[in-house]
Amino acid sequence: QISKAGPQLCTPGCLLALPTEMADTSAIQGFVGIDLSILNTVVSCSSKDEPSAVTVAVNDVSNRSTPAVVGFDGNLRLIGESAETKISQCPKQMVTALPAVLGSVEAARASFERFGCLWNYSEAGMIGPMRFGDREDLTLQPSSCLAALLQKLVSFGIGNSVFDIKSEGGETSPQTFEAVIAVPDAWGEAELSTLRGAVDVLSWRLELVHVIPYSAALATAYAQRMSQKLGDGEERRVMAFVDIGYSQSAVSVVAYTPAAEGADVQELGVEVLASCAAPKLGVHTLCVVLAEHINKELEAKGGEIVTLASKRGARLMTALQKSVKELSMLKDTTLALECFFPDESDLKVDFSRALFEDLIQKQMQELIDLTNQALREASVTAETIHSVELVGGGMRIPRVQQLLSEIFPDDSAPEDDATGKGISKRLRFSLDGASAVASGASHFAAGRRALKTKWDLASQASSLDDKALSECRGLEAWMTTTNNKELSRLAKSNELESYIFEVRSWLSGPDRALLKPDVTEPLVEEASRWFEDAQYDEATTLEVYEERLGGLKRQLEEHGKDYFEKKRKEKEEKEKFLDAEAEKERQRRQELGMNDDKDDRKMAKSERMKLAAKNKEEGNTVFKAGNLEDAAARYQRSLQHMNKYYMLDVSPEEKKEADALTLSIQLNLAQVYLKLAAQTEKDSGKDKAEAVYKKAQASTEEALKIDPENVKAKFRKATAMERLGDLDGASKEVKSALKTDPENSDLLKLKERLDKLQAAQNAKAKKMYGKMFG
Repeated sequence: QISKAGPQLCTPGCLLALPTEMADTSAIQGFVGIDLSILNTVVSCSSKDEPSAVTVAVNDVSNRSTPAVVGFDGNLRLIGESAETKISQCPKQMVTALPAVLGSVEAARASFERFGCLWNYSEAGMIGPMRFGDREDLTLQPSSCLAALLQKLVSFGIGNSVFDIKSEGGETSPQTFEAVIAVPDAWGEAELSTLRGAVDVLSWRLELVHVIPYSAALATAYAQRMSQKLGDGEERRVMAFVDIGYSQSAVSVVAYTPAAEGADVQELGVEVLASCAAPKLGVHTLCVVLAEHINKELEAKGGEIVTLASKRGARLMTALQKSVKELSMLKDTTLALECFFPDESDLKVDFSRALFEDLIQKQMQELIDLTNQALREASVTAETIHSVELVGGGMRIPRVQQLLSEIFPDDSAPEDDATGKGISKRLRFSLDGASAVASGASHFAAGRRALKTKWDLASQASSLDDKALSECRGLEAWMTTTNNKELSRLAKSNELESYIFEVRSWLSGPDRALLKPDVTEPLVEEASRWFEDAQYDEATTLEVYEERLGGLKRQLEEHGKDYFEKKRKEKEEKEKFLDAEAEKERQRRQELGMNDDKDDRKMAKSERMKLAAKNKEEGNTVFKAGNLEDAAARYQRSLQHMNKYYMLDVSPEEKKEADALTLSIQLNLAQVYLKLAAQTEKDSGKDKAEAVYKKAQASTEEALKIDPENVKAKFRKATAMERLGDLDGASKEVKSALKTDPENSDLLKLKERLDKLQAAQNAKAKKMYGKMFG
């Protein structure tokens, strides 16, 4: 299963170099990096103005990862989260593990079976038949489905209107993004030709789309993590990257050297010494081992075994992924699935970490062999490796860490109570394991070309000939039109339903009489009865909904003129008030010198909330990566959005949701300030740290305004007060928090420390007063 990285997208021994011939980038507005994983994809992005400010893009439900699933439901084409939720209902309509079936027909068939896919894959290598629109026999090229997924992913990073599918003989607007797609190191010519086909279907400019292996993305991300600098006096650093993903694993050895003196661009030199991949070793493999163990136990008891390529099999694999995560934290776990078997009996299996490690011995030996192979091919010894960066879903598995610690030992590592073998300090987790590949790809797109590619899409043969490409583009245009029409129809249906509910609330409000309820209530009830039947009839077209909604509005406005006139005046008065408040805020910011950071955009409440949540997630990401200043800035930006949100007309339910988000942001910001203050105190002394500790205390006080009994807020407030010397105030907060959570170990430790400090303070004061008064 161990193989070298497919075609040489980056060649070992290739030093950092920017392309000699740059593409025309005059229309570029941003850069996108895509981690094209089999289970979940991740997108990162940056703008042309700030290319180094890479952030992880959230999808349409504000998640940082998106399932690699494309599906069809009636007249809707579903991609990502919306498709994943439909897998259990219509598994044959949802194309799961899409990136796994992009190679040759034989390889794709093997991956199809390996991952237990339930949709149809033909002998000719086509996806389908599927039901969509007015067709019952829709078959698609893998490139076509990949094109839909890529288009969706790029929209998360740049926006929904950055490109259009080119019709035959038509023109497209200039491409406004440059993209880098990071793929598994084991990809070969067949997978790359399918990717070329997908890019052709989308009519993206080939010179603005690049492909790099995961190892190159990680090498780029690490160089950026180091701020393109090595330590003082450090002339060369050799790193190992161990990526244990869902479907595959890879080990690469990379050498970094300082930037050349006088270079126009100060970037580290990067040399890939070796890159080895195991395409069939990953978290999925470990889950399959556990599934086989379960089947053996079931068979021994005369029970029915579980076929992985089934609904029950898919459910089991999802539960096993959770079990693997739990065994990374706990010594024992229980897998329990209710009504799992045909007779509706449950499945319950106890796993211990010891059993898990015994079952996966073969896979762990494969990881050892893979690591040693990479070291041999790099012509280095384990002793010369500065440190080992672990990424991927399997990086937290204790057995993985133990084995790598044995290969890369550190004599100062403390012993683990359970194994007697400590985890080597040379194992590092400084890169965000979930987003490092996407972030590295985005930095590459923005010009941080840590490794020069020797392969480009323009010179790669496509899996689609001219005829197949024309057919795919035609299908894509039809599917897009069909999907958009259905979305518009459903949106108008929802608008009508919402309007009916809104009018009912008006009719139960204080201005009810202005609506002439004796006339308007029957109209609303008649519209409601019609809607209850129409919403389940696909024959109810967009035009019918528009006619019904428009007619209802005209009738209500005709009979309730006085009501709508009153609401119009109230709206005008409110807008004047908001404009006045905005002007006051502008003046305040000007006085404080904050004009450069103002945000006077008018946007919907949902958009404001989404931006606040996005900034918070960005803060979480950079905080995990250790960038405290950046994390604080992003949390503050999130709070700015929330402050503007509260100025809008929000319902009690919306305020409750906003309070929950604001509370979380303030708690996170307090934690960042505490860590920043501790670092400042260490580097520059207590006096300079005092202002930062006060910021931490202020954030906790804002959090307590929302939730006066929040234990985290009280603990962090007490911690800040302790460092500021207010021991009495800190003790008061701890005692209050312990009333809510008397068994909280962190609070109990802090209480013990405060008691000792107060006792020492009292003893010192007693001694001082004794000397004064003899």
